[in-house]
Amino acid sequence: MEDKDMEHDKDRLFVTALARGLAVLAAFRPGEAALSNQTLAQRTGLPKSTVSRLTYTLLQLGYLQQDGDSGFYRLGLAVLALGSAVLSGYDIRARAAPLMRALANEQGVSVSLALRDGTDMVYLETCRSQARVSVQLTVGSRVPLATTAIGRACYAGLSDAERAQADRELAERYKEAWPELARSLASARGQYLAKGFCESFGDFEVEVMAVAVPLPALAGQGSGLSVNASGPSFSWDAEKMRMEVAPALSALRAALVPGA
Repeated sequence: MEDKDMEHDKDRLFVTALARGLAVLAAFRPGEAALSNQTLAQRTGLPKSTVSRLTYTLLQLGYLQQDGDSGFYRLGLAVLALGSAVLSGYDIRARAAPLMRALANEQGVSVSLALRDGTDMVYLETCRSQARVSVQLTVGSRVPLATTAIGRACYAGLSDAERAQADRELAERYKEAWPELARSLASARGQYLAKGFCESFGDFEVEVMAVAVPLPALAGQGSGLSVNASGPSFSWDAEKMRMEVAPALSALRAALVPGA
């Protein structure tokens, strides 16, 4: 975090205190219990004394809640209100949900809609079947772009300029591991151009099989959207995912975005 502070030192419009407060909020991950100031300091790279002042301020504003016994912090209702405002801005969720639910029930898979945020994908909507799956992701969950089907599909659907920017961000994130991942993403894009979908069979989670398709840039929604279907490896093998689920997913895309 301090390196980033230095990067913005010359930017007169950049408010470092605000950025640090947002970094504290961003340190919380889905499904976690309350976090201590020490843990937040480790995750943000900020001094513990700075984190203590930030958590106190965020607590007073309702963005954090404090556990009465441990004194640790969890996200507050003010964050939920912001999240709800963000999600309500994506009209595609309401249109996609019934189609996703139908596909999930028909195929016995989980179907998710996600949007690219840098080198991650953020889940906007998820519909699960009754089948047990290894990855239980919810709205707001983050997964890596480079190793997931939903991320690879997003990458494959980006414009040349957007893909070049994504490459720069991914290279910065993965450093020496980037060349191998770049080859994997190039292969995924080739698969999409040839077959209309991308896949990740055990690359992200060993027991999870997934295929995905990108959605075109939509008015008011931007680009970087994609939708996937995933299932446990004990129920699905590569051939079944490619031959049965991928076509159904492509049909969902066609129904959601006619002419895409």
